[in-house]
Amino acid sequence: MAGMAAKMILGNKLDSVKGELGNLGGKEVTEEEAEQARLIEEQRQEQENERKARHEKMEAEREVERQRIREKYGLKKKTLEKEEQPEPDDAGRISRKKKTPAEMQAAMGGGAVEEEEEQGLADTVMNFFTPLTEKITSFFGK
Repeated sequence: MAGMAAKMILGNKLDSVKGELGNLGGKEVTEEEAEQARLIEEQRQEQENERKARHEKMEAEREVERQRIREKYGLKKKTLEKEEQPEPDDAGRISRKKKTPAEMQAAMGGGAVEEEEEQGLADTVMNFFTPLTEKITSFFGK
């Protein structure tokens, strides 16, 4: 009995909730609603423009006050010297800038050193195998 009473009470409420959810999905936008949405967007844009204008006005007033204080106390405006300005690439870096392959070769003395080392290695290998090849060819008697 108690189960039946609970089902009747909750069943009616669940049906009403289901009905409301069904109305949300198939709603078409009418011209009046589209016009209202457009007006709301225009008002939001207007408020944003007013906020930006107020902010610019306050910032201009602050800059005037800053300049007055600089003049009163003989302070210089903070500006970075050209040599003090960080490179745009290094703005947020903690470590040093990584070198490109060309920079690494230039730092090592250029690419000629590597070619000489490779040529020296090739000569060493050939000098090792030349006597062996001569012995093998003499053994088999060409």
